[in-house]
Amino acid sequence: MSNLLDPITIGARFDLRNRVVMGSMTRNRCVDDNKPGPAQIKHYADRAKDGTGLIVSEGIFIDWTGCDWQYTPVMITDDHAAAWKRVTDAVHEVGGKIFMQAWHAGRCAHDEMPIAKEHSVQVLAPSAIKANAGEYHDLPGRPGHTANVHAIEDPKTIIETYRHACTLAKRAGFDGVELLAQGGYLAQQFLNSRANKRKDSYGGTVENRCRFILETIDAITKIFEGPGAICVKISPTDYLNDSMVGFDEMKETYTYLINEMVKRRVGIITLCRRGTSTGDLLNRPKEFSIPEGYDPVLDLGKLVKFPGSPSRLMANNDYTVGEANRLIKEGKIDMITFGRPFIYNPDVIHRIRHGIPFAVNNRTNAVLYGPYKIPDENYNDWPAAAILGV
Repeated sequence: MSNLLDPITIGARFDLRNRVVMGSMTRNRCVDDNKPGPAQIKHYADRAKDGTGLIVSEGIFIDWTGCDWQYTPVMITDDHAAAWKRVTDAVHEVGGKIFMQAWHAGRCAHDEMPIAKEHSVQVLAPSAIKANAGEYHDLPGRPGHTANVHAIEDPKTIIETYRHACTLAKRAGFDGVELLAQGGYLAQQFLNSRANKRKDSYGGTVENRCRFILETIDAITKIFEGPGAICVKISPTDYLNDSMVGFDEMKETYTYLINEMVKRRVGIITLCRRGTSTGDLLNRPKEFSIPEGYDPVLDLGKLVKFPGSPSRLMANNDYTVGEANRLIKEGKIDMITFGRPFIYNPDVIHRIRHGIPFAVNNRTNAVLYGPYKIPDENYNDWPAAAILGV
């Protein structure tokens, strides 16, 4: 019977010190040409030094066409890879492991963003369909998603963009890649029949709508010489960025996708339960309703977590330490992702080990994305429990 702090092996490839993972979180602080600097080196190294099993970087855009934040990092050139190499070196020096989260916003990018205008890029998506809602903090009036969306002519060109960025990630010293396929962003847009109306081999049937993600996984597998260094993050019940679908479509799509990923021996499959809380259920339109009490981690997770499975199941979205530990002990999940606790606690592992409650945000929401005077503000100035004398 395992617990949160027990070690675990991923894909017969590398060992992690424990089953606690620092999840990817946009912090909008890469102010030097969208590259990490001293603030990011310290931030990630401090959390690795505390003993975090695996760190997943903040979302890193694979191309300028997929950018929707002013100071998010990108992985496009050798200079970007060199900057991230200083981060990964610092993490490795203290015994940590770190994956790059590969991110393309698809139709959730905006053509009026300064970064889009600077690089003269289009908003690309599986089909030329505007996403409902949306909010852009860096644009006056905080407009919704753009209607100026262009259908991708050949999805293989975007898979090649992923391949290029992941090649740079390996050069930068990342131990692996997490493919972001939730949140209503590009990879999930291909899965969604409301966003994907293509008539070619990437649209229509479940198999076709899953093809983009699976071919991207195949491309990354070649770069990292095996699938064990790949994590795929999915959220079947998601609602962000106009991502909801009917329950039957969700079950059919994600059952097929997960089975195909396990066949490919993907190292980690992350299932997020976002959209299943009581408040979320009340706000879901009737056509997108899900059964009360439904939990995609416990339901679809069984497709990943079984005797002899080559893949590890990681759970995500508002878990407590106690709940995560119980699910691991019961053999229902292998690993857990914590997100915001890592913002306010540079010592998450220390606190778990000694039963110390996590600190919470006692500042403002500027902690998350700014504004800030310097990148270290609300980023590298959170005290550890030992400093507090706890």
